[in-house]
Amino acid sequence: MPSASGQTVDVEHASDAEFQAWIEASGLGDLVDDAGIAEWSFDDRCRVLNFALRKGYALKFVEGKNNSDNSPNNSDSELLKPPDAASEAM
Repeated sequence: MPSASGQTVDVEHASDAEFQAWIEASGLGDLVDDAGIAEWSFDDRCRVLNFALRKGYALKFVEGKNNSDNSPNNSDSELLKPPDAASEAM
């Protein structure tokens, strides 16, 4: 997610203040207490994001690659093949 400093930070590792600022900037302030939440757990962050998405909010995330597509070794044939003999010996 974009932060106020212009740096990109993921939802899990954003500070509580960064996440709260993103909540406000994204128009999600009505989904939390008026004063915000002082300590955002990862579960709380996921819950508010999922709730907002279910309610049809358009969330602003930084564009990036899907993690499942960024590995050159994620083809079905490679993922489903049996291990080679060297791997079995370990």
